Amino acid sequence: MEKTNLGYQIKAQPLEIKDLDENSRKVAFYLSAFDKMDADRDIIRRGAFKKSLQERGPQSASNRKIAYLRYHNWEMPIGKFLELAEDNYGLYAVGELGNSTLGTDALHDYKDGIIREHSIGFKYIADKVKFIETDQEGAGFYEVSEVALWEGSAVTFGANEFTNVVDVAKTEGHINTAQKLSQEIDLTIKALANGKGTDERLYNMEMKLKFLNAQLLALATAEPFDKHSVKSEPQEKPLVFNWEKVGDFYEKQTYKGYPQTAVNNAKKGIRLNEAVGNKCATAVGKQRARDIVAKRAFSLDTLKRVYSYLSRAKAYYDANDEKACGTISYLLWGGESMRVWSEKKLAEIENNNN
Repeated sequence: MEKTNLGYQIKAQPLEIKDLDENSRKVAFYLSAFDKMDADRDIIRRGAFKKSLQERGPQSASNRKIAYLRYHNWEMPIGKFLELAEDNYGLYAVGELGNSTLGTDALHDYKDGIIREHSIGFKYIADKVKFIETDQEGAGFYEVSEVALWEGSAVTFGANEFTNVVDVAKTEGHINTAQKLSQEIDLTIKALANGKGTDERLYNMEMKLKFLNAQLLALATAEPFDKHSVKSEPQEKPLVFNWEKVGDFYEKQTYKGYPQTAVNNAKKGIRLNEAVGNKCATAVGKQRARDIVAKRAFSLDTLKRVYSYLSRAKAYYDANDEKACGTISYLLWGGESMRVWSEKKLAEIENNNN
């Protein structure tokens, strides 16, 4: 039996972070474990990465070294590998996070426990993959003795594990899954409350929280498993989840209701930017416009960022020059009406807290 797909592969490993030094921005972890069968029925043997490390490892002379990425996206490098080495357990890595916004966001995600898994991006070597049959009919595994390793990626824990949550609800594992979801929601709420990192990071956390809430709701409302089809077991203690924590987060820590003129400004900014080839604004500014058009609520930290940016950027706005990036960027963030609204909203929040 042969592997039919020998192209670029991604293989996740739920391996814990070994060490994190915030000051040096260094993090240590395993990218792969040897001699363990994964979901693809692969068992990677020690030595599988030896050639790649010699040719493209941190100490190699190559100008195309093994990359340290986020989400396997080659446009999202978060740092560089200082060390990649095989030991008895697996492929050990020490990465240094860069000073870019991507690197800094990753550092905050490591600290908050959002990043807890890593994956490798690689290509099988056709004659280095062998199917090993076992005693059971049709059973067996693929022994992988060599791969071409191209990158190692930090990935966000949570989404993949809970994609089949409704199916889980029909089994005896639903209590355990609900507890994991609850723990992940608590972790995400804490990360949001810290307010660290870029707007894009905080936006991703908000979207993750909504996803986890939806999954927990799906688990709660799914058809329960048939108790007569399983053996009698001691009853598990039911999960008690405090939904008020999520409600309080959205009611007390997010803000919406900005004027329609701000939405219109963002729409105009998007249209003007498209006319000049989308050359204006950062990825954060473009995402901010999409959020405003969709009338998404702002976290307090985002609200402060919006006001701070618009207060600075107002000097570059020229209503008579709609091709200028200063004008377009200002509009993408909601323009003058958003600046006035955010200023009033922050003053209102401050007065309520006094």
